[in-house]
Amino acid sequence: MTNDDDKIEKMAEDDESLANLMKLAGERPEIPLSVESRVYHQVQEEWQKSTVQPDTDKVYRNVRRSWRRNALRGAMLRWMVPAGVAATVAVVMILVFSPEPVPPRVAATVSHVVGSGSDYLKGMPVHEGEIVSTGPDEGLSLLLARSESLRIDKNTRIRVDAADRFTLLGGRIYADTGQFVYRDGGLQIDTEFGVVTDVGTQFSVAAGAQSLDVAVREGRVDVQNKTATFAARMGERLTLVQGEGASVSDLDTHDVYWEWVVDLTPTFDMTNKSLLDFLKWAARETGRELQFENNESRMFAMRTDVHGNVEGLTPDEALEAILTTTTVNYRIEVDKIIIEI
Repeated sequence: MTNDDDKIEKMAEDDESLANLMKLAGERPEIPLSVESRVYHQVQEEWQKSTVQPDTDKVYRNVRRSWRRNALRGAMLRWMVPAGVAATVAVVMILVFSPEPVPPRVAATVSHVVGSGSDYLKGMPVHEGEIVSTGPDEGLSLLLARSESLRIDKNTRIRVDAADRFTLLGGRIYADTGQFVYRDGGLQIDTEFGVVTDVGTQFSVAAGAQSLDVAVREGRVDVQNKTATFAARMGERLTLVQGEGASVSDLDTHDVYWEWVVDLTPTFDMTNKSLLDFLKWAARETGRELQFENNESRMFAMRTDVHGNVEGLTPDEALEAILTTTTVNYRIEVDKIIIEI
């Protein structure tokens, strides 16, 4: 094979490689007149630079290579510009349509405040993850999702984990989950000594540095720690002391132990309420049993509506204030409220 044949074969290989590139670049547009003009002038320059007549093939190859290089560059730009625009649009869409951070959910509402200088006001929302603290002269009552009441004594710190789950970091709380004894899904109070779960419906939990105290006014409470499970029922007080185990003692539902709870009692809402509703509330808040002398007294309480405002009154004070405006007589006998006409 001669040198000329080698050149021809090499040119054919170059043409084939270039053809493959052009296929990838896509269909080429018609050559503009401006390009034809530049090619013409470039051919003239090649001729003028040479003192001898240039190799026709060489001129042809140079011009052809230059034009195809420009065409390939243009095709690549046609690929890159849409890709860049698409990437920019994608970034903008991510920035515009990215969801905003979800704010913490409201777990409770402040329903009653005791003491001056508190950071909390009645009606203020309390969010999940929030830590509620009270000072030496402060107390709070929280209204939970299912009309349950959580009362926070002075010098107490509690973290609100959810609407039905709290972590007692120190101090004392009282929970009233309403008249739903043995309902599904009770409140859960986490403490350093174990998990306290109510099975309905009134109880207090006090957590100290080395002890846990659970008192039950109604229903039952289960306490589970790493080694055992304990239960306290109505009228019982369960005490766990570090290094000493657990002990259970009796505690009357109207014992003076519960007096701190009375001060944190939310005001009774009299809207569309009967006298019977009010009497049940007063008996429940004081840990007493409600009794009627006869059916006539009960029916009268059911048919009678209550009116007025007992804001700032304790349950005992509210009981006296309301019943003095009716023909109903009452008396308190230790652990009972007895109603008669």
